[in-house]
Amino acid sequence: MTALFRAMNAQDLEQCYAMTQQLKWPHRREDWQQAMTFGEGVVIEEQGKLLGSAILWRWGERAATIGLVMVDGQQQGRGLGKQLMLTLLEKVPEHNVRLHATEMGKGLYEKLGFVTTGQILQHQTRALEAVPPVAIPAGVTLRRAQAQDVPTLTALDQQAHGMLRPQLMAHIVSQHQTVLLEDAQHQVHGFASLRRFGHGWAIGPIIAQDFPLAQALVASLMQGLRGEFVRIDTDAALPLAGWLATLGLAQVDNPTTMVRGTPWTPQADTMQAFGLMTQAMA
Repeated sequence: MTALFRAMNAQDLEQCYAMTQQLKWPHRREDWQQAMTFGEGVVIEEQGKLLGSAILWRWGERAATIGLVMVDGQQQGRGLGKQLMLTLLEKVPEHNVRLHATEMGKGLYEKLGFVTTGQILQHQTRALEAVPPVAIPAGVTLRRAQAQDVPTLTALDQQAHGMLRPQLMAHIVSQHQTVLLEDAQHQVHGFASLRRFGHGWAIGPIIAQDFPLAQALVASLMQGLRGEFVRIDTDAALPLAGWLATLGLAQVDNPTTMVRGTPWTPQADTMQAFGLMTQAMA
């Protein structure tokens, strides 16, 4: 039998969700809906059954991410994962493409031209016990982000990792609890968002100029979450992970950051991505 590769559509949501359940991934239907809203996916279908899927997100003219790459466990060894990747990469031949790889997937991605650029540490707790105090650094104040802040947050987000995501920034401001830190001149020095994801709550993106600002943003969003499931995906090269461990958020995974093309290098004294939106969308 021949597998059919075709564009993902809204009718595929239930089968994609069911596959992640089989793989014991935490994604809810709502998480899949969000991923499909901002991305363009491809699925493998055989006799009406989905055998695999992957999603591409374009973030501006030169940056993209790929995630939610999965193949039915009974279909391993057919090269379906490679074909999924090639189908998406053909759409963005000139883009710098970023993904987060499991140990099992690294070999395939290396063959497709991806190189390792870092590591992400997934920290989580099933019941947050140590809610940190909110220590706002001198010279800035904390407030809820508003619709008029979206252009600013979009620019700061792009400074951190080179991805232009105005629709995503508008979404996290309008649909989720997003806070920012600004000075007396109304210059924003960082922002972060709290939203429902997977088994409970996720904090991310976390974009800030330095570690104390990132801490303040995270601590402010943790207020009221005692006893709740909380997850944060952070860059291993930045100091947030060690602090999260002191709060009882254990490291449970460490996917590899890989890029095909030119990796983004933030300029000195600009924004850093202390926390991801998701491992898939980055």
